[in-house]
Amino acid sequence: MGLDEDLENLRKLASKRIDKSLEIVAKDRKYLAKAIGLKYFPIAITKAEGSKVWDADGNEYIDFLTSAAVYNVGHRNPRVVKAIREQIDKLLNYTVVYLYMEPCVRLAEKLVSITPGKFNKKVSYGFSGSDSVDSAIKVARAYTKKRCILSFYGSYHGTTYGSLSATGIIDESIKTQVFPLADIKFVDFPDPYRNKWGIDGYEHPDELTSRALEEVKNKIKECTSDIAGLLFEPIQGDAGVIIPPEEFIKGLRELADTHGFVLIDEEVQTGVGRTGKFWAIEHFDVVPDVLVSAKALGGGMPISAVVGRSEIMDSVSPPMLVFTHAGHAVSASAALATIEAVEDENLIAKAAEMGEYIIKRFREMQDKFDIIGDVRGKGLLIGVDIVKRGKEPDRKGALKICWRAWEKGLIVISFGRNGNVLRIAPPLNIPREDVDRALDIIESSIKEFLEGKIPDDVIDYLRGW
Repeated sequence: MGLDEDLENLRKLASKRIDKSLEIVAKDRKYLAKAIGLKYFPIAITKAEGSKVWDADGNEYIDFLTSAAVYNVGHRNPRVVKAIREQIDKLLNYTVVYLYMEPCVRLAEKLVSITPGKFNKKVSYGFSGSDSVDSAIKVARAYTKKRCILSFYGSYHGTTYGSLSATGIIDESIKTQVFPLADIKFVDFPDPYRNKWGIDGYEHPDELTSRALEEVKNKIKECTSDIAGLLFEPIQGDAGVIIPPEEFIKGLRELADTHGFVLIDEEVQTGVGRTGKFWAIEHFDVVPDVLVSAKALGGGMPISAVVGRSEIMDSVSPPMLVFTHAGHAVSASAALATIEAVEDENLIAKAAEMGEYIIKRFREMQDKFDIIGDVRGKGLLIGVDIVKRGKEPDRKGALKICWRAWEKGLIVISFGRNGNVLRIAPPLNIPREDVDRALDIIESSIKEFLEGKIPDDVIDYLRGW
């Protein structure tokens, strides 16, 4: 099928006007490498404000995706926009590789003060979670003078070479196309709902913790203790919002102390207030050696940061953490304003409160619909597990629900190891009326899916996870 015919079929399939968006879709398919994305809906976003976005055809949507959990403080947060404009009027950027610049220093000072741990810390910068995961791997190896990095199946850490190699959710047959780095070892993450041991982790968290930690210990032995660092998400995001037992994360800290490796807390998706704490690791009362932040940190501007013990961060020599535009003045100014917005607008408490409300609403839906197998989350990082029978994942069902929700005016996508989990990640300051409208849309979309009203053909246009 040719491109024109394919897009015409898509136009007929959608129950709304998308002509202008499809013009952009056509050029995207012609000029952009297909590997840059996992496209869901045939729309081009041209405007955004608060918790809403608009496409090229003027259609309005409530945003439960927030550009992959980026806009924690809302689209075009006034404080962030003001900081960007003020910085642009003075200086776009000057490389800190050779000279000095105030905004990135001020941001580093702030990050040191708000990250866990009372010890001396230092910061390095990048542009995405991927490159900062690479930097964390570099400093862990340099500090310990060891090679092996432990990571978890189901993890998503990025697509630069180091971060891709440490990512456990991408199929190995795909990763081997580009020959990932050696000395990365994987173990299973303790998913309370669906795990290889058949343990109900909600009922028996201690048993699940014990089995999972035993696997980590065995992998340490297998690597003959040549472990430089253990890289983990305190809550696995793209795996489908997998929240481990609290004692598991504490056990990782104990193993790091016992074996002398660096504990790397990857907070790219979970940080900056998303889970009802500034950092998700705070839910577990554990202090990591190194913390990685990105996504929401810049309020929409590209910036990432690694914050770690000073002796670890300084274990690599220049220019090992050099990027020409690292700590970019505009992005650093936006990040400072983002942090101020989270603090001054009480967004952490709002995320916790709204998250409890949304989970309550989904559990009420769970009582009505057998296809909702599990509802889990912290703050406004929430996963709704769509199933067929028992715990059998239903990827197609989740995609159909997302499609119908999009047609009704809501941006929500599916993700997870099986691609069957509804990803609920609105701005932390989303108004209650937008939440209620969005949840009503999801509920009606589930009903229409169960009634067989969503055509199978939509699956062909939802690449997704």
